[in-house]
Amino acid sequence: MDIMKTINQAISVLTNPRQALQNVKNEKMEMMDIIMYLGIVGVPTLIGFIIGYGVIGWGGFLGPSIGAAILYYILAIIGIVVFGYILNAFAPTFKSKQNLMQALKLVSYAATPWLIAGILYFHPSIWFLATLAGLYGIYILYIGIPILMETPKDQQIPFLIVAIVIYIIIMGVVWQIAWNVYWRIAWGSVFPYNYYR
Repeated sequence: MDIMKTINQAISVLTNPRQALQNVKNEKMEMMDIIMYLGIVGVPTLIGFIIGYGVIGWGGFLGPSIGAAILYYILAIIGIVVFGYILNAFAPTFKSKQNLMQALKLVSYAATPWLIAGILYFHPSIWFLATLAGLYGIYILYIGIPILMETPKDQQIPFLIVAIVIYIIIMGVVWQIAWNVYWRIAWGSVFPYNYYR
């Protein structure tokens, strides 16, 4: 995949999501295209995690931070793809058109603001801004459901609510795994794992 094309797609998603969703609807894409898109757009999250845990936020544990960041980066991409599969599986329940590639396009675009805002993980005091970016992703998911999944108007909100719950669960598991790995590697010899709980 062309990196500049991916960057332009991400910019389009952030600045004019409705048009971006309309444009991608008829674009032929394969699974590898989705993974490459997420991989490129997710780089800011990778960098933010490394700096935030290895240099600024928790400081002094660059090695473990790099390992945990790479794990988080990979699991986040996997989590988004899994989310697309689940969203597609639920489509008939909400009278929507079942189409895996369209579902994957939708969740990839919806995750774009959060992945890019992941650079803000570089300092704990502004982590909440990454969460706010995730709210913009919910908006993209909302406007994308009728475009890509062809969801009837009366089913859009219920479908969105179920999708949000599923996404929170998936990303919560991803975050917990990455945090556990970081904690055990960086602090395991100093504090027992349950020290911070």
